[in-house]
Amino acid sequence: MLPQQENLSLARQISVRTLLEADLGERAERSGGRLDSGSGQTRIEIRFLGRDLRLSFPTGTLEYREGEEPLSLREEILVLHYLQGASGSPPLAKWISFAEIPGGAFYHPVFLQRCKTPLVRFFGEDPERMLATAVEKFHGEFWPMGDVGVKIQAFPLVPLALVLWKGDKDFPPEGNVLFDASISSYFPIEDIVILAETVVWKLIKAKGRT
Repeated sequence: MLPQQENLSLARQISVRTLLEADLGERAERSGGRLDSGSGQTRIEIRFLGRDLRLSFPTGTLEYREGEEPLSLREEILVLHYLQGASGSPPLAKWISFAEIPGGAFYHPVFLQRCKTPLVRFFGEDPERMLATAVEKFHGEFWPMGDVGVKIQAFPLVPLALVLWKGDKDFPPEGNVLFDASISSYFPIEDIVILAETVVWKLIKAKGRT
């Protein structure tokens, strides 16, 4: 196993162990999920990017209820971290850029490279495709900002928005990923980058298949 894969596997094991030591009912409630312990095995059901997931204990197995394509290891860790850290705070309906998130200024170059730049590169000339793909892939909703915007419910209590401005003969296309101001009560800054990157690249891959 490669060192990076080993690190991810270890991070996943730690997250599962941490959840096993927690009050799973509280974790489910604060994350907007549902605890099911009446079938001989304890499960937390949670929505992730428009699809229903089931996390089973004590194994820590994560799977889509609809039997869809398995999550990557990084996505599984993101779901586990959400369940670990969820505060239960409702969205504030105040949208902020990545740089406005506490700690975001330091990670901003990474965010630009891994999230914003690919979004603009692949959808800047055809922003309507971004909206259509997000609606189909993630059950996203039209969001009235920029020339084309879409709101995506990444987790039950964590929305994010993608917005694009069309270019013209004087200016190239522009875009951004925006977050509800409550995001820091659910994820550390490193996970916020991974969340945005996951959404953007899933859209890019889905665009290539449509």
